[in-house]
Amino acid sequence: MRFATVLGHQRIKTLLQDALQRSRLPGALLLSGPEGVGKKTVALAAARALLCNTRSGEACDACPPCHRSGKALHPDLFLLEPEGTSIKIERVRDLVREIGALPFEGPARAFIVDDAHLLTEQAQNALLKSLEEPPATSHVMLVTSAPQALLTTIRSRCQTLRLGGLPASTLESYLRERQGLGPEEARLRAVLADGSLSAALAFEAGTYQALRDSLLDLLEKLPRLGAIERMEAAESLADADDVPETLTALRTLLRDVAALHSGSPPDSLLNADAEARLTALAGSALGARAAELAESVGESREALRVNANRLLSMDVLIDRLA
Repeated sequence: MRFATVLGHQRIKTLLQDALQRSRLPGALLLSGPEGVGKKTVALAAARALLCNTRSGEACDACPPCHRSGKALHPDLFLLEPEGTSIKIERVRDLVREIGALPFEGPARAFIVDDAHLLTEQAQNALLKSLEEPPATSHVMLVTSAPQALLTTIRSRCQTLRLGGLPASTLESYLRERQGLGPEEARLRAVLADGSLSAALAFEAGTYQALRDSLLDLLEKLPRLGAIERMEAAESLADADDVPETLTALRTLLRDVAALHSGSPPDSLLNADAEARLTALAGSALGARAAELAESVGESREALRVNANRLLSMDVLIDRLA
């Protein structure tokens, strides 16, 4: 992995490359951001550039250290990943011993802890001293989608770089040019992925279509539902396997309804194969409110990210939709 092959995050890549070129890579870095946006990939690119003979801020993929790091065989590159649902203290103690040791070859060593929020509290405390006083030749990179789960003392000793979600246009171009997808599917995946490349690649059309059809059923029958039935609909949304994904799908449907209501052509739809049902909704009372409701769905999704009550949020959303 090289910076040149990392999708997006140009500002972060430039910062790291500049630090590497000037031999000023921090001893402790915290790379945070949503799931699937490339945090570990960026950390690996930085680690390989650190170990490369060229010292250019980029792995050359030609020197012996690059060959070894590219095959995960370099003795100065360590990747610690969870086993199960946590990273226990025994494994961190082993890592701490390595952090305190001198490089086997070259000028430095790189240590990456993936899903660092899964470090137990004991493991975090064991790692703390290495972050406070890391040897000049050791560089620790913590990768996490939940930095708030780390101890304040851990976070305060790291320089933090936050990676945002990838733009939908970047994901769409990647899916079309690198994965060979057609424009309609690439556009739909890019929007539904919510900035995550891994989510875009893992998209399952059959699963999505089943979810979409159930949401269309809900939008079509909502005006006829009584109070008890609306409560049941809210409970159903709250009990979904992946509520953020469900809300993202609902938002795309409302976006399509709004587009049709405003006179946009059918080829602008994300859910083009559901055009007939979307057209009917656009001609109903929902059409004039669809754009506003799509924003409400987005607000509900964001509220859940900061631990809003799931059922209450879905109750409020269903009342707005009805």
